[in-house]
Amino acid sequence: MEPTIRRMTNKYSAIAAVISFVTQPIPGADELIVVPIHYSFSVSLTRRRGVPLRRAPWLQVSKIIWGGAGVRLFANFTLGLVPVAGLFSNAVTAVALTEFLGRYLDAALSSEAPPPAVSIRAIRDALRNPRQARSAQRLWSRIRRAVRESAPAPTPG
Repeated sequence: MEPTIRRMTNKYSAIAAVISFVTQPIPGADELIVVPIHYSFSVSLTRRRGVPLRRAPWLQVSKIIWGGAGVRLFANFTLGLVPVAGLFSNAVTAVALTEFLGRYLDAALSSEAPPPAVSIRAIRDALRNPRQARSAQRLWSRIRRAVRESAPAPTPG
């Protein structure tokens, strides 16, 4: 991930974390605010990479954003009942989801091959282990390599 993309991801992660932390006492309020922030992040990252907006994998991005909001809402109802743990878990899952979204979109936009599909299980795992989500570069490099290898070779013309 380029330094400018890393800084952008960190900035949007911090914004999502603060909003999630502040709005945690109101169930579902943080998801209503964080979802547009994630779409704004996706648009900004796509533009920063110099890719036209119509080429971004919006279906997969929407799966990550809305699937992540659902997983976070469920976690909010379970951990949100514990006063202090709910505040911090909500902020940590917001950061983990933003990180997951940034890594996926960066990998998808830097490859010519179609982006790999995202499952709810992958989103859930990224939110369940947020410390591993940040250190999962080995996994993302393998995904990028698999996407590049699956792209058809250009035919000489």
